[in-house]
Amino acid sequence: MSPALNFRQKLLLGFFALWLGFQILFPLRHLLYPGNVSWTEQGHRFAWQMKLRDKDAKATFFVRDPASGREWRVAPRRYLLRHQVREMESRPDMILQFAHHLAREWAQTHGVEGAEVRARVCASLNGRKAALLIDPDRDLARVERSLRHADWILPLQEPFARPEPRTGPLDLAC
Repeated sequence: MSPALNFRQKLLLGFFALWLGFQILFPLRHLLYPGNVSWTEQGHRFAWQMKLRDKDAKATFFVRDPASGREWRVAPRRYLLRHQVREMESRPDMILQFAHHLAREWAQTHGVEGAEVRARVCASLNGRKAALLIDPDRDLARVERSLRHADWILPLQEPFARPEPRTGPLDLAC
């Protein structure tokens, strides 16, 4: 018979069990979200899925002063480097983060308190026809960043099928 585990060994075993459980369950969290994880990106980071998708997108942001009704069209390249824009445009969580940045920026530099920020993001997943990724009518400045399901991300409409071979540049107009 082996001797009983002492408190320190039990504590270490409990910590290891929690750590192992986290390492197994955290990469599977994408199963908790509705929709295609390659489209919504919810639960995609630190998951066990390899990058088996190609997603291209183009984003334009609109900042509106609710008091005056004045609106500005904002190109992300004014604030981000080219590779940062490419990464942000196809990832909804980064789009939301950038929208929050724009709201703060407009409050600080333009004196627009409570600025509304909307985004028109057209994306193509694996060569599909471009479609809206983000609800263009949703004020992203009022959307809380959280781990809950993001209802402001529009669902992927075109089902998985073998895409037509592309002969020219990808059309990101939707």
